[in-house]
Amino acid sequence: MHERRDDDSDANREGSGPTSEPQASPAPATVPAPKSHYQLPTRKNTSLRNMIWALGLTMLIVVVVGIGFFGVGSDQSREPLPNTEVDLAQTAERAQESAPYPVVVPAAGEEWAVRSVRFTDAEDRWEVRYSSPQRHLVTMVQAPEISAPMLSASFPGAVEGEEQEIAGVPCRMLSGGTDDEPHTGLSCAGDGWGLLIHGATEPEELRELAEAAITSID
Repeated sequence: MHERRDDDSDANREGSGPTSEPQASPAPATVPAPKSHYQLPTRKNTSLRNMIWALGLTMLIVVVVGIGFFGVGSDQSREPLPNTEVDLAQTAERAQESAPYPVVVPAAGEEWAVRSVRFTDAEDRWEVRYSSPQRHLVTMVQAPEISAPMLSASFPGAVEGEEQEIAGVPCRMLSGGTDDEPHTGLSCAGDGWGLLIHGATEPEELRELAEAAITSID
């Protein structure tokens, strides 16, 4: 029988116990660097910036085009566009083919700018709109007669004033509108036709246009 060696047992016990060698410590956690406020442009923020600039530029173009097309201010003070000029004489010739009265074509001068011309067959109504020398909107209406319904529709609230003669034709002054924007008019009765001229302007301009219109018939 072999004898048990105490030194072998002691060695085995020493080998199975904790060792005295130092163990490696864990690596320190990596701390993220603080973000800088001055970042380089990326594909994401560059695309967003481009979209904002494109949207702003588009809205600016729409505003500029809208102002250029529609203009600014009221109809009474707006200048007529050069490309919207109407050939009054040529349009009057076509209207004369249907009108039962001699169509007036006023030779009112270069300061009177024609805005629009229209002839309505159903009413035998000849209508011309002008910009007066004072840049006011003036409407001239010719029909077989200026009836009360036509006067009320064209010049609501008109009040008849003094009677006067223009180019040998009896006419009557009209007034209306508001205190801030008075409206004046002239109603003339010829042989088989009636003439109504009105606008937010001085009576002298209305008489000037009425005289040119009545004279054009002779």
